[in-house]
Amino acid sequence: MASKADKFLLLSGIFGPVVFILVIFVSGMLYPGYSHVSNVISDLGAAGSPVRDFMNIFGFMLYGISIVVFAAGVYKLRGKSLLGKTISVFFLLGGISMFLIGVFPSDAPCREGPRFCPAPTSAAEMHNIATYSTFLFMFPAFILLVIDTRNEKTMRYYFAVAGALGLIIAYFGYTWLTVDSYEKSLTAGLMQRATLAGLFLLMMYTSLKLHGLKKK
Repeated sequence: MASKADKFLLLSGIFGPVVFILVIFVSGMLYPGYSHVSNVISDLGAAGSPVRDFMNIFGFMLYGISIVVFAAGVYKLRGKSLLGKTISVFFLLGGISMFLIGVFPSDAPCREGPRFCPAPTSAAEMHNIATYSTFLFMFPAFILLVIDTRNEKTMRYYFAVAGALGLIIAYFGYTWLTVDSYEKSLTAGLMQRATLAGLFLLMMYTSLKLHGLKKK
């Protein structure tokens, strides 16, 4: 079974998403005119946002740190094997990417389209790279974790749950990241939140299931 120290590290997979969600709601209430349906979460930490520092520090950066801590827990639990080390590294890189989203804020919201919006700043480009990187690192981590724990009795239904949530994340994530018109942008925030809801549920479910595993 996971030791008390390991469980403490793995609990960040539950506390991290909960705190992040609370920060989003508080930031949204303090941002006049902000819409959780049309505005993406990055707008809360964007240039000109009245809650920029609060969102970037206590939202993106803190959540990134929680993922890094979770990665340490996964390493202590499964790190003796090469596959376990690889999973830990992917979670680590995903956490670092999330942290960098807060380090490099996006530009102020612009809905007029590429032809009328100013060219993105270097910080905004780094922000977008960090956003994509978070998903590119986290997805393989969960897939490899399914493979690594396939013979564990306590992870019996993990494959099914992770698969279902993975499909939800992929569908809404694609819908959100491929917004190419003003009409689609009106629900971009909603699509992003649906994507993150799937990711948060997967992270929290994974954290709970890993508590019952023996060290490997």
